[in-house]
Amino acid sequence: MAIPMGELITPSSVAGSGVSLSGAKVVFTAATTININGVFSATHDTYLIVVRMKPASLNPNLQARLRVSGTDATASNYTRQYLVAGGTSVSGGRSTESYATVGFASGGEGGSHVFIYGPALAQPTAFRSVCVSAFADAYIQDDACTHSLSTAYDGITLYPSSDNITGALTIYGLSQ
Repeated sequence: MAIPMGELITPSSVAGSGVSLSGAKVVFTAATTININGVFSATHDTYLIVVRMKPASLNPNLQARLRVSGTDATASNYTRQYLVAGGTSVSGGRSTESYATVGFASGGEGGSHVFIYGPALAQPTAFRSVCVSAFADAYIQDDACTHSLSTAYDGITLYPSSDNITGALTIYGLSQ
């Protein structure tokens, strides 16, 4: 898949225990919540978040909530459609949640490419993420999520569904 040219985005601030900003890179160590502020604007309609992560011990999903002015959108307005492939089995499903699922990591390293379409526009927002993990030697998770509210967001919170994670991420604003 060809990725359009993008501009590296530096967050205005980050927060969370073990979370810091190194230039434009968000670095996290044993983090349970990664709050990223001031990254979505009218400059770009589409964003790409590239995440490298390793959980402490369990096999958590990486979850996301859009945020505006430092407050997360926590209501059950996120719909997820997903496919999972591990070993020789493939499964899928659909759910409505209070978060978007944007990745998975096992006891080994994992990584995700998360595309977010229109987060700074006052319209519903869509996510598309593809994740690969060392779980069961090679594990692929493909998620498509929507957030149904017509709200303009300026940030995002990422957090593991359980345990804590260590890693780094960068965010790019993509050209149309």
